[in-house]
Amino acid sequence: MKPFFQKLVPLPEESIIFLDEEIPHFIVPWHFHPEIEILYVVKSTGTSYIGDSINNFCEGEISIIGENLPHWWKSDPRFLKKTDTLNTKALVIQFRKEIFHSNFINLPEMHQIKGLLERSQRGIQFTGESRRQFGNHIKRIFKLTGLKRITELIILLDKMAVSNHFKYLSSIGYSKIVNTYDFQRFNKIHEYIIRNFQKTISLDAIANQVSMSSTAFCRYFKKRTKKTFFTFLNEFKIGHACKLLSEKRISVSRVCYESGFNNISHFNEQFKRIVGRTPSEYQAEHTEQDMFML
Repeated sequence: MKPFFQKLVPLPEESIIFLDEEIPHFIVPWHFHPEIEILYVVKSTGTSYIGDSINNFCEGEISIIGENLPHWWKSDPRFLKKTDTLNTKALVIQFRKEIFHSNFINLPEMHQIKGLLERSQRGIQFTGESRRQFGNHIKRIFKLTGLKRITELIILLDKMAVSNHFKYLSSIGYSKIVNTYDFQRFNKIHEYIIRNFQKTISLDAIANQVSMSSTAFCRYFKKRTKKTFFTFLNEFKIGHACKLLSEKRISVSRVCYESGFNNISHFNEQFKRIVGRTPSEYQAEHTEQDMFML
């Protein structure tokens, strides 16, 4: 699960990468790159891993992912079956923040876009009416060429910057670590969590991954993330639980155990603390949303 470095090269006549991909399923695993990425999922459903978060994605999903933030869009298993009727389509825009010269990005008129690019380090997913508007805007960009594309991209970024319909995908602690010298060390911790969160993870086991004593590891982790390891781990588990509750008609008790909790009351307590409502309430809300969409 170590993220690999992805290097895409724009066409000679372009400074920005525009990809119109229609394939059976998303094929790029856990990866990162220095480009900021705007992803519009036109067709597909699945699970997204952005930094330290787990979320569902569906058709119409629009996100902006900051530079070097590891991510993985994993299509649902049904897309992996060979079929002529089911495929994935995505519109992807990748650009380096350096395309905006320092004198340009520091103009008063650009301060909102500058703020968006900084905030994108946590990963941002757009919701509500903004998602529909931005989807149409992105489709329009892909019909253009040359300078008109660049102009419309700047307008899109400006609209994204002022939108109130969004949510962050990764925690502040993780986004700060991405840009530090010990990113590889922290990534080992994150890899281990992804592989083992459904089991019992001891402090000794996780500390051994980065050749630390349990005491030194606790100090290191708290300093880097501003939270304890087990708080971080529980938030990761609850993220997985939210995914299961929203996409599957399974019992809360089964979700509890499949998310790595061994005690239903502890699971309910942690879920209510992190999400703000009980697992049953959360599942009921998403069931109602699904029925409304039918």
